[in-house]
Amino acid sequence: MTGRPSAPFAASPRFLRFLMVGVFNTGVNYGIYALFIFAGLGYIAAATLSFAVGLVVSFRTHSRYVFDAGGVRAFFPYVVSWLAIYLLHITVLGLLVRNGMDSYLAGAILVPPVAVISFLVMRFVVFRGRAAPKDA
Repeated sequence: MTGRPSAPFAASPRFLRFLMVGVFNTGVNYGIYALFIFAGLGYIAAATLSFAVGLVVSFRTHSRYVFDAGGVRAFFPYVVSWLAIYLLHITVLGLLVRNGMDSYLAGAILVPPVAVISFLVMRFVVFRGRAAPKDA
């Protein structure tokens, strides 16, 4: 304990880093998704490929720049957590597209809830106990 009061959640350095890294990761993920849709892939294939690339990119950026933790031991729970998030994402994406929503719009609409869910899972499940306590 440093003796200084803890910053409110929204102003904590970790949360601010999460937002910056999240913008980068989301841009990479959605850009890959849109590129594959544009190339003629279906939304499931596009989401799956963007998920695979995004998983590696986001693990590196989250573990290194946001949670200051990770390594080999954190990668397995990270992957398992993201598989669960992916299944939820692809299920909702499918429902939206099958009910007439444009696949570009459906992918974009799901960005905020997937981001919130992923932060909560990473913070309180994957990196819990691994993250540096300096700015929790």
